[in-house]
Amino acid sequence: MLSRIRPKIVECYLPHGWWGAYDLTTHTILLRPLMAPIQRRSTLSHETAHAYLEHTGHSPRQERQAEELAASWLIKHHEFQAASRIYGTATALAHELNVLPRDIHAYMRLLARTQKQETPWPLGE
Repeated sequence: MLSRIRPKIVECYLPHGWWGAYDLTTHTILLRPLMAPIQRRSTLSHETAHAYLEHTGHSPRQERQAEELAASWLIKHHEFQAASRIYGTATALAHELNVLPRDIHAYMRLLARTQKQETPWPLGE
């Protein structure tokens, strides 16, 4: 599945607030330099999801798709289930699973949509 994706990855300064971007025309992922490792991993997964989904442009729907696909790659379901029984906030759960809170929220949306919901809802911040 992922073996067919081989985008070029380039570190460069991006517009304010951007951690990454994907350019379909050049098949390039752009990443902001000097991000924390967890931030880089999450952003690289998110931009790789845009590449995998062959997204062009930018829309809320495409962002949700990329967020949820990236979260599905970053979070193992059995680990999410176990940790969600212990931790009551998205931030604490993210810390335990070594992902960002945005990845937890995206994974929860994915679970809710696919009926795999087995955690207490909603988790707080």
